Amino acid sequence: MTLKHWALVGGAVACLITNAAHAQQGQTDLAFPGYSGFLNVPSATVLNHGQADVQWSDQAWLNGRPLASEGYNRLNSATVALGVLPSMELAGRLTWDKAHNNCYEGGCKIRDLSANVKIQAPFIPEEWFTLAVGAQDLGGETGDFESVYVVAGRQFGPVEVALGYGKPEETPRYLDGAFGAVSYRPFPWLNLIAEHDSQDARLGIGATTPQGWLPYGLQVKGKVLAWDEGDTDNDRHFASIGLSMPFGNAPRKQRLSPLPEAAAEPAPVQQSTNESKTNVAVTEDVASATPKQTGTKSGKNTAKAIGEQLVNAGYDRVRTASDNGTLHIWWENNLYNRDERDSILEVARKAHQAAGTHQQAELTLLNQGLPVVTQTVSLNEQQPYQVTRQFSQSTTFNNTQPNWDFEGSYGPSWKPRLTLSPTLSTGVATEYGVWDASVALSSELAFSLWPGALASARYDAEIYQTEDFDKGGIFYNSRQRTDLIEAEVQQTFKLHSQLYTSFHAGRYAIDYNGAMNETLLLSPGGRHAIGFIGGSFSHTDSNIDDRTQALAQYSYYNPNLGAQFTVYGGQFFAEDNGFRIDSRFWFGDYALTLQYKNTDAEFVSLGWVIPLTPVKDHQFRYLQVKGNADWNYAVQTRINEDANTVSFGGAGVVTSSNPLQKTYFNRGRIAQ
Repeated sequence: MTLKHWALVGGAVACLITNAAHAQQGQTDLAFPGYSGFLNVPSATVLNHGQADVQWSDQAWLNGRPLASEGYNRLNSATVALGVLPSMELAGRLTWDKAHNNCYEGGCKIRDLSANVKIQAPFIPEEWFTLAVGAQDLGGETGDFESVYVVAGRQFGPVEVALGYGKPEETPRYLDGAFGAVSYRPFPWLNLIAEHDSQDARLGIGATTPQGWLPYGLQVKGKVLAWDEGDTDNDRHFASIGLSMPFGNAPRKQRLSPLPEAAAEPAPVQQSTNESKTNVAVTEDVASATPKQTGTKSGKNTAKAIGEQLVNAGYDRVRTASDNGTLHIWWENNLYNRDERDSILEVARKAHQAAGTHQQAELTLLNQGLPVVTQTVSLNEQQPYQVTRQFSQSTTFNNTQPNWDFEGSYGPSWKPRLTLSPTLSTGVATEYGVWDASVALSSELAFSLWPGALASARYDAEIYQTEDFDKGGIFYNSRQRTDLIEAEVQQTFKLHSQLYTSFHAGRYAIDYNGAMNETLLLSPGGRHAIGFIGGSFSHTDSNIDDRTQALAQYSYYNPNLGAQFTVYGGQFFAEDNGFRIDSRFWFGDYALTLQYKNTDAEFVSLGWVIPLTPVKDHQFRYLQVKGNADWNYAVQTRINEDANTVSFGGAGVVTSSNPLQKTYFNRGRIAQ
């Protein structure tokens, strides 16, 4: 990575660790080049946290490429941008002229995939000014759009002013030196823009549908370049149209709240010695008049009732007990597969409604029969409040449990669970087409055998492919295949409250038999994790293609920002050596993904996690059919090379379909 790239990474880290970073709540739009801004000029702010914008425009700048004139060309330019952190936005941009022709045979002006990033300085008070730095076409090699810039701005009521300086890879073009812009919003839905982008003076109009006109927070946005005059273009008109929306469902998510301080530490009651003695005497009289077993029997009845209620709701491996005013509940969640914290909230509410004489409930979430996390909640408030939270102390070899008053399950523990989802291989913005795809239907069938033991098999059936993925096509070897993709058995051992190890054996990556081990050690709060994933694999047809994978991994999750990072380092499945960084920015049950690979080549990818199943799944007594709660799709491009060669590989990690983070730790989001 170049110094420019590391500077942007450092800025992103600064945004992440600054929890006090402010979020812009003003009106933010995309400029024609795909970053938040005016017409060509970027603003000094970023998209609001969680705001997603999709835009199409007919303007793109080309630097004398074959078949293209120097300067602005009327081309297709599509951008998807998201405010991933309170002070950071990411965007992917696709630019093309012809969608389906082979550029080697028919010629193309351009077919390019690029990434934009902009970071706003989080420490500057808004009443002073705002400051942002950004990079367009990060890591790009063609030079059509690559540039870096810094811009400062200030809001004066309905007027926004921005001044900055840019340096493009290819000159002369926009953002080549000093630039500036001013916009005036006489109404929230109307924007009048004037700018000088270092080469041309421009005037334009922007319009936005008012907030609340469309459902789900959607807004339609558009801009028109009304007048242009300068060094590179004169009196040409370009336009853009797009949608803006809140990404994900974070505002609708609810969590257990910590116990209020007033309830956690009640104020001492001042009373006289005689009053104290009187109260003690009354208490003793009541205790002697009411047999102790009456309260015990009532508590056991409550424990049995809540257990039956959870089983009827569809939960598995339910166990309940009443002990000295504490209601113990163990259960396995197979209903809230998007986010297991939703299940914890539902069980806490059910316990609160049926509290009886209990003052608190100790809730233990199981996964594959292993107790993972325990939360104590207060039941004598108006709602259940979290008192304590920790990893369950019970392990595989020290499985201490209460004396249960109820044990039950919604069907047998070995119940088959079928997960359906599409799988994709795509070529985006290649010389062979704007979008080529091979699509398959993936079916994974899993059985829970005993605590920690799981058997699963995945079969894919190709259902659609474009011509370039057909036999003889350029992408044929990277197609989705109709075949048994994976079949394995695994046994997980919980060695300590925060240490898990899992052994796997079976068929992997269609053509390999092998054995794997995955080990994970979590920090006390669950935010940090270090681990190892490795295995040995032999090809079913050729012994010269045997492979060994050995990777160390480190994960970090910040629940306040919904940011998650995993770093892999070592030897990957294709025996290429290096490292890989996976990041997710969560917005409720949805996420934006960003990945960087550096082994034999460098790659970056941008993608999305979209759950293809309801918030709460349904199950039958002897079968469960569900969608993939973690379906993700990403677009990858090769960077920092003279030629942007198409490649589908690099830094591949072979894991089980049921790895530790996904199966036991809520996809790495077990921390609070």
